[in-house]
Amino acid sequence: DEPVSALDVSVQAQVVNHLAALARDRGLAMVFISHDLGVVGHLAHRVAVLYLGRVVETGPVDAVFGAPAHPYTRALLDAVPVAHPGLRRPRLRLQGEPPSILNPPAGCAFHPRCPLAEDICHRQRPEPSARTTARHLAACHFPPPAEA
Repeated sequence: DEPVSALDVSVQAQVVNHLAALARDRGLAMVFISHDLGVVGHLAHRVAVLYLGRVVETGPVDAVFGAPAHPYTRALLDAVPVAHPGLRRPRLRLQGEPPSILNPPAGCAFHPRCPLAEDICHRQRPEPSARTTARHLAACHFPPPAEA
């Protein structure tokens, strides 16, 4: 969990590059838990986004980061500062506090903070469904339309 978060940026890069080389050279799979989306994007082929301990989106890193299909994933990506003005887009800002993981809300756990939430979100937990590809899944009743 966050294996490089306390390291200096240059040391962090060395460790991440070493981990990537080990995985590549030895044909290993690795579970890397991090809030640093830049490191995740550099290291991972596939990504799983969790909210209150549940996977809300999973898929190839390019698909998930390029076309997020769950509002929480979109909010995470929007929280990363973008230096180039031409690459900025309107940000999805979350309201309120996350619910307790010990007492999660009924239905979709994200509904108290979700700008897309409707009545069904309060009652029924969404099942993962295919988005941009069969390997890109999101658990949302109202994901954006899949791109053709």
